[in-house]
Amino acid sequence: MVFRIRGTARRTIAVLSVTASAALVGSVGAQAAALAATPVTTIGGSATAQVYAWGAATMPDGSVLIGDYWNLRIVHYNASGTPATPFVFAGKAGFGAGTNQAPFGLCVDNSTGPGRGDVFMTEGSLYNVNEYGPTGTFITSWGNNKAVHLVNFDYPSQCAVNPVNEKLYISNQWGKSMVILDPRNPSTAAQFISPPAPNQFIQPRSLAFDSAGNVWIADQGHHRIDIYPNGLTGTKPIKTILPPGGVSTTFDMRGLAIDTTNNVAFVSNGQGCLVQEFNANPSSPSFGAFITNFNGVGSTGSDCGTGPGQFEDGARDIAVDGNHDVWVSDLGDFRAQVFTESGTLLKEVPTPAGPPPTGGFNGPRGDAFDAAGDLFVSDTYNERMEKFTLVGGVYKFSLAWGMRGEAPNTFNYPRLMCYDPVNGDIIVANTDSNEVVAWSTAGHEVWAGTGLADPYGVACGANGDVYAANSNGQNVVVFSSSGAKIATIGSKLGFLRGIWVDSDGSIWTDVAATGAVYHFSAAGVQLSKFTVSATGGAFGIAGDAGYLYIALSSSNTVAQYTRSGALVSTFGGAGSTLGKLRTPQGLAFGPGGKLYVVEQNNDRLSEWTVP
Repeated sequence: MVFRIRGTARRTIAVLSVTASAALVGSVGAQAAALAATPVTTIGGSATAQVYAWGAATMPDGSVLIGDYWNLRIVHYNASGTPATPFVFAGKAGFGAGTNQAPFGLCVDNSTGPGRGDVFMTEGSLYNVNEYGPTGTFITSWGNNKAVHLVNFDYPSQCAVNPVNEKLYISNQWGKSMVILDPRNPSTAAQFISPPAPNQFIQPRSLAFDSAGNVWIADQGHHRIDIYPNGLTGTKPIKTILPPGGVSTTFDMRGLAIDTTNNVAFVSNGQGCLVQEFNANPSSPSFGAFITNFNGVGSTGSDCGTGPGQFEDGARDIAVDGNHDVWVSDLGDFRAQVFTESGTLLKEVPTPAGPPPTGGFNGPRGDAFDAAGDLFVSDTYNERMEKFTLVGGVYKFSLAWGMRGEAPNTFNYPRLMCYDPVNGDIIVANTDSNEVVAWSTAGHEVWAGTGLADPYGVACGANGDVYAANSNGQNVVVFSSSGAKIATIGSKLGFLRGIWVDSDGSIWTDVAATGAVYHFSAAGVQLSKFTVSATGGAFGIAGDAGYLYIALSSSNTVAQYTRSGALVSTFGGAGSTLGKLRTPQGLAFGPGGKLYVVEQNNDRLSEWTVP
């Protein structure tokens, strides 16, 4: 079996609020042909949390930097939890020198050398590392995406500065190596290091230096921590730490920090939703020994949730402040939590935590309409679903549900979606959990079809069958309306994104990189193929009786095609005013035949009248 029946959602939020814009009539979209699409109105707008805590690091004065992931910035707090100066340490969003994207890992030069106080940030959206001065002034960058210095990283994760020689160590996660840079001589070639078998790295994530200069490396691929002497000069570890006995979950290490004064190490165990403490005293006979789980969690327990001391999505990165208190980034709960080194909760930062407001979006992807005409939108970066009801000709926010996680009743980067007319459920591609999930329109999870590889798109047939664009599987997987896998369509098609079921039951799907659009019969036989005019950005796809519409994210347009593959027109163009688009994603036809376009980077939907 490849499906499971699930229970009621853990958290359902119902708040009434008017957020849809008043109906407008605008000019014809860019590049429109004689058959023009006309923009009508927009729905939503930006809705971000106060802090999306991910990375964490300690400054020389004991204050703490938090990587504010989805707000694309680094924020700065005093050890007391009050905002420090400057509060937005780095926050010039963009691409290239002097700008930043989502901060994944943070580390600080706390040596006594000339670089003391410099801050390093690995970027989640780019394979780059940025360096900033002690007040947030950009210094330089390394990487292969508009960086100042070329370094061919393969997903740089977290970092640490060697306190002896000030060299920067970076976990090159998918490159299975550690990368060593010399910030004092930034043009010097990077060193890529991995010990020989059987100690080679598989998936190094986090690292930290202890008081003797040993480097602790959390290797998620091995589910262990390896400790190497003298900044990784040896070919084998002097100590290996395996998952502590009694912890039933995997050693999912998302953050690592060491208090070199008190000689204790802290590791966030993401899937266990807890922090684990170890002896980091190199001269102790129990060096590396497990000490305790944080916040009073029993040796065999976990502590997932949204309450005080809990980590809803599992803890992220860790830092120890100037008071020797432990800061743990709690991304899913929009906060950092601060503990004593024995695990007593002291506070949350900010206080109170500021979740994203309802009725708006942060990187939305998909949309769908139910039989009543209600609109549902996957608010991807806020890890939730939002529902809008048509009142007096205007869509008004009526319901939101969800939280981040990999357990039942949670979201893990939800993307495109569709409405199942047989069971009346909303079907969502839950991409990073490798599944498609059916939800009732009231926010209760019904079933999940599993065994996929990063599905982006999903389409619903009139008979209740569900078609998943199995993106990294490069095929289409078919599920029944109860979640049972019943067929696959195609092979080695490419990275599929958009998918739509035509009125005759045939299936259309598009490929992101090549712009190929495939047409299959309901029985899975390929009927035709054509290529859209702009490659590299094909995303959502939908159709009416006359035409196919394909979201071209890279050109910020939606293209109108005949079913034979002839281009009729395009509309949109980069911009945020009515009639412009930014990164169009999901497409769906709503009541009255209007086309609704999800705009990821405008954090909204736009409504269009199409011919």
